[in-house]
Amino acid sequence: MNSACLAENRHDESTQLVAIRDLMLEVADRGKWLTLDEIAGITEFGEASVSAQLRHLRKPRHGRYRVEKRRRHSGETEIGRDTGLWEYQVLRPR
Repeated sequence: MNSACLAENRHDESTQLVAIRDLMLEVADRGKWLTLDEIAGITEFGEASVSAQLRHLRKPRHGRYRVEKRRRHSGETEIGRDTGLWEYQVLRPR
């Protein structure tokens, strides 16, 4: 990969990071949580990319945001286990 491609990939990643950060802070201000699928649907980034950007937000160089994670309970399956998904909230650093 040449240096122009590397720079473009870093720019794309940074743009995704900013978009996801801004969305998640806005959502958290309203007390809401989103799943990876919901974030991906709003931002049009893939779920794997969203997940990676949420991890990046925890890093010192990206602001050390608090990324909270919890189960969203959506009922039980026929065998009695919950079918919950993980949902996320991004909070400003303390």
